[in-house]
Amino acid sequence: MIPIDTNNIQPEKKLFHNQWIDVYPTELPLERIEYWKENNRTIFTFERLTRIKEKSIENISINEIVEFIAEQDIHKLQVLSDSIKRNGVQVPLVIRDDGKLLDGNRRFFACHLLKIKCAETGEKEPAWLSKIPVLVIKKDNLTFTTELKILAEANFIPDLKVAWPLDAQARAVDDYYNLILQDKTKDRDAALSEVVSIFGISRQRAVDLLDTLKLSKTFIDDSTNEDDRIRRREIVEDKFVYFWEFLNKAMKGRGAFNNPTELSEVKKMFFDLIGKGRDTPIKNVKQVEPLVQARRDETAWSMLEESKGSKLSIVVSMINDKKDVRKAEDQIRVFYAWLTDVNELSTQAKVYLKKVAELALEKSQG
Repeated sequence: MIPIDTNNIQPEKKLFHNQWIDVYPTELPLERIEYWKENNRTIFTFERLTRIKEKSIENISINEIVEFIAEQDIHKLQVLSDSIKRNGVQVPLVIRDDGKLLDGNRRFFACHLLKIKCAETGEKEPAWLSKIPVLVIKKDNLTFTTELKILAEANFIPDLKVAWPLDAQARAVDDYYNLILQDKTKDRDAALSEVVSIFGISRQRAVDLLDTLKLSKTFIDDSTNEDDRIRRREIVEDKFVYFWEFLNKAMKGRGAFNNPTELSEVKKMFFDLIGKGRDTPIKNVKQVEPLVQARRDETAWSMLEESKGSKLSIVVSMINDKKDVRKAEDQIRVFYAWLTDVNELSTQAKVYLKKVAELALEKSQG
């Protein structure tokens, strides 16, 4: 990649998470920009593609890469490409002077998808594909920490862009967290404080992201071979919130299993079922909590074990029905407490109670 010449460009100051950085606004043809191979948002997509093609990512054409990304609904590339076709690239890409993208991978790939579609239909390419707005940052002015600040500002601060998937957020947070811990003067609390500052998220969210990532890595590491490992990574990418839910229902808070054997058993059941991919009986994230609670119900758990999870929907109904009964019992308990203090009842309440008593007597004699 030919370095981008910034000598004749007047720099501007841009604030990236409380740090002012010189940027050089200009326009570049699409061909002068290089996508970010290590971007946490697309790294697993690239891994699956290289596995399928049996080639390194460097040896796969940009068209093949773009078409594969477009097939993955998680990236919503077609929607963005359609928007760019109508309106052009409205937000400049952030790019190092060696061509590496720091922010704008989706816009980059969406532009390429538009170019591919034009070639397929014979439609003339929009002229602005040769004039992509970019903000160039000199590589020599950047540290790894600064790059992470740019990433955080571009992808974690709320705006109208599609947010990074949770697993990509977790890996980005984990990268920075471990980078801070390399400084032996920093402990876990200091590292978490840095993460909170850089990514603009709460401490609890940072902890949940890190802990859920650790759980999902255990699931991936349970793979039997490299193909299975790639398949499990794809599941995590799509179902990360399911792992988040399992963590919070089975391993944290009041519902956490104190018995290691029970936790191990319910975790194995969850891994086995979620590991079925598209054939998993876990059809929505609300089924995770009943699955966890089933371990404490002998009948429900036996049904799950004997059916190897295929009767999950029945078990979910059983657990939810029992949950509704407990809620009703709680309401009766509150009602009873209210009744015991009859002196506090209003005149109207006493009238209603008399009518309830009369109705109950009538029904019992009917």
